[in-house]
Amino acid sequence: MRRPSITGSGNDVAKRDAMARRKQSGRPAPWWQGLRLRRTLRLLFWGGVLVVSAGAIAAGVDRAMQPDTLPIRSVLIEGELRHIDRGELEEVLAPHVTGGFFSVDIGAVERAAMELPWVYGISVRRQWPDTLIVGVTEQVPVARWGDSGLVNRFGDVFEPSPQTLPQGLPELAGGAGRQRTLMRRYLSVQARLADVGLEVTGVREDARQAWRIELADGARILMGRDTGADHLERLLRVYPRVAAHRDEAIRTMDLRYTNGIAVAWDEPARVTH
Repeated sequence: MRRPSITGSGNDVAKRDAMARRKQSGRPAPWWQGLRLRRTLRLLFWGGVLVVSAGAIAAGVDRAMQPDTLPIRSVLIEGELRHIDRGELEEVLAPHVTGGFFSVDIGAVERAAMELPWVYGISVRRQWPDTLIVGVTEQVPVARWGDSGLVNRFGDVFEPSPQTLPQGLPELAGGAGRQRTLMRRYLSVQARLADVGLEVTGVREDARQAWRIELADGARILMGRDTGADHLERLLRVYPRVAAHRDEAIRTMDLRYTNGIAVAWDEPARVTH
């Protein structure tokens, strides 16, 4: 007895036939259904978004950098000004405080302020929406240097205008670059000579690096190039007897000798009738 055959509907048969023919021919799926195309379209879309965004950002930055965008209207100066004239500082800064909040040249403002000799440090920052804050650190002088210079607390030499030179500072003088060495010497001898009542007002060094100590009463202590602490200790031991030896004021005390001290007194005043 023959078994019955099982057949599907007409549509199912047509699909099977189409699939069989596609397998036999090896043809790919239609192009609009391809995965590669979808990826390409997605990349093109996001690329366009990035291009548009970059253009918008560039336009915004260009607008922000225009001088008329949020112009600077005020400058606030901070810091203790003891030697710097505020009006002079404002005058120096004014030509460089131009443009807008974003376009003002901060570096130019700082460089202009640093040209003033009494300015040790400067910082400039923006404060929204139209202000520059200028922080000023002044030089702190600790000694005079030569005829027109000053030495700051870090041992650097600067030269302000003569009318601003402070009074009462110790006086140092010597070759270029010797200010730190002479400042250390001054501090050392000042402390030691104060023990015998001598007030040191300065230290000077000549071209051969022989140096001398200047005293408040006008006397001088001559120190050779290689004269050091041991010679000064010798002076401390004998000075009370030397000072009591004569009534006249001492003019010089020369410590450049190996085993002694040479002392010169002022000439006594002559009495005339």
